[in-house]
This record gives sequence, structure tokens and C-alpha cells, in this order.
Amino acid sequence: MKHGIAGVFLGLCLLMSAKSWAYSGELWLSQANTKFGEPGSMLAHGFMAGVVHSWNNRREDRFPKLCFNAPPEALQIRNLMTIVKDYISAENPDLEAPAQGIIRVAMMARFPCR
Repeated sequence: MKHGIAGVFLGLCLLMSAKSWAYSGELWLSQANTKFGEPGSMLAHGFMAGVVHSWNNRREDRFPKLCFNAPPEALQIRNLMTIVKDYISAENPDLEAPAQGIIRVAMMARFPCR
């Protein structure tokens, strides 16, 4: 994985409590790779949509660069799945990190804040 703000963010995610580890990047990816319409696939889709829609265009005061700005036309589930899976394939992040962190970093890489 490349270092920089994305690496720092995933590092912060790894420092979270044990409860945040319940849905790891590894579990998300394994569910995302199941056949569409299967329960695992639907869980992965729903989780990703929740993360993306709740964080799109949102900035935290303490970490203003940890944000992404995806245009509405990019927010279709099929597009989002491709973006996150491509990021995982290209960057090989630590999949033990929480899935929400990996999804956010993938979106930050594709749609950085303006």
C-alpha cells in the first residue's frame, strides 16, 4: 500500500477498538465476491453504500483531507463495487483493517476532495 494520507487513515482504523474489527476488509471482499443476490453479496453492497453515501462530501474538522467527492453519476452500486475492488487489487491494502476505512480510502483515491 502506498503511504501518505491514505496510509495514515488506514493506520488509524487499525487502532480502533476490537468491535470495529468485526467487519474487516477481508470479510467485506469475500462477501463482495459472492454471486449477486446472495446474502453475502447484498451485505457487502449495503455496507459499502452506507459508507459511501454517509461520507461523500463530508469533512472532519480534525482531518479535513480525509474526504472524497464523488459525483452523483458515480454513486451507482455497480460503479462503487468496481472502484473498491480495483483499489484493493491495485494497492493491496491490509485487509485486516476495518472495511469502512478501506472503502473510504478507495473512494479518496478515486474522487479526492476539491
